[in-house]
Amino acid sequence: EKKNVWQPHVPMMNYELWCGILCDVGEFHCHDQQTCVPEAWLCDGEPDCPDASDETDQTCNTVPNQVVIRCPLNHIQCVGTKKCIHFNKLCNGARDCEDGYDEGVHCRELLSACHELRCRYGCVMTRNGTFCFCADGFEVGEDGTSCRDHDECAVYGVCSQTCMNTYGSYRCSCTEGYILQPDRTSCKAKQDPGDMPPILLIGGSDRIVTTQLNGSGLQPLRALDTNGTLALDFQHNQETACWLLSTESSGQLRCAKMRNLRGFTQEHEIKTLQSLQNVEHMAIDWLTGNFYFVDRVSDKIFVCDRSGDTCVTILHLDLVNPKGIAVDPLMGMLFFTDYGNVAKVERCNMDGTNRTRLVDSKTEQPTAVTLDLVKKLVYWADAYLDYIDVVDYHGKNRHTVIQGTYVGCVSYKWGHH
Repeated sequence: EKKNVWQPHVPMMNYELWCGILCDVGEFHCHDQQTCVPEAWLCDGEPDCPDASDETDQTCNTVPNQVVIRCPLNHIQCVGTKKCIHFNKLCNGARDCEDGYDEGVHCRELLSACHELRCRYGCVMTRNGTFCFCADGFEVGEDGTSCRDHDECAVYGVCSQTCMNTYGSYRCSCTEGYILQPDRTSCKAKQDPGDMPPILLIGGSDRIVTTQLNGSGLQPLRALDTNGTLALDFQHNQETACWLLSTESSGQLRCAKMRNLRGFTQEHEIKTLQSLQNVEHMAIDWLTGNFYFVDRVSDKIFVCDRSGDTCVTILHLDLVNPKGIAVDPLMGMLFFTDYGNVAKVERCNMDGTNRTRLVDSKTEQPTAVTLDLVKKLVYWADAYLDYIDVVDYHGKNRHTVIQGTYVGCVSYKWGHH
């Protein structure tokens, strides 16, 4: 009831943060040296590495303390370790936990208590007592003994894209242009002959480069003439990369075709009616070609048409430190972060109307923001509280994706480059 690996076609990150490792922060490097799985999948009773190295006793006994293990449905965590075992392995006569927590005299002493519960499916005997459990795909009802269908689709990350709950199970599927992978949960973009392979497009203060999705194969695309703050975005339908380099005295917006990995072609400057010298972030509406900008000095969000001849400020009130910005043109929505008097993640129409606050609690410095356009999810990083969280487009179903000191560095960098 998990396992989601989503790979956007051209994701972007800051060049200074790229360090050439095969596995990202928060991931476990399988012993086959070729596979990375999230640390949250370690020792959960289900092998995810091809060699099952994420479930070995050696791995489970050495998992870092900061990694929070969440056992799947019908599993229990061995005391003092990060290992999860199925309820069926409790009191089965075999030691599955290293310290024998799953076996003991309680298995005999609690038999009568289990019989008295009259569980519909099965009874769990632990050293702390007894309770009922149900078959995989089902959960215990409110009466504590009956079983009802467990909605796996309500669990964050169960499917890469589309999830359909069925009685006692679930089924994942992918939207058009993606293929369901052998694990039956992950979606990957289709690769037709002649297509450019998925890459990371990385912008730094001195150059723009690409790498493969695992961080290998660094390929410089263009050197930048002057140091400054770089904003970068990509128009898939135009196969065009656009970048904005702003300094204390000027700001320049340039776009170029990117039909292969060897470099840019047809590079040109787009002169805008409004100054770009203080712009910190940019997002492109790929339907209209409009550019959305965040001005870090005047604390406003403005939009310019594709030619740059017309620019309009759409958000200015109640903005103190606007940082990240992302757009969903298909839904006609713009998302942004801001902190100051109140730290918040907000949504509005792409003309600035219908402004709606999605998050204003348990956040201090929300900076970078990005969207899952398929599942309609909003991800943001908090540079002060060191986490990446996600909510849906209505601000509901909040979930922490990753938390730790490294996140603060990432979100701060993303919020300032």
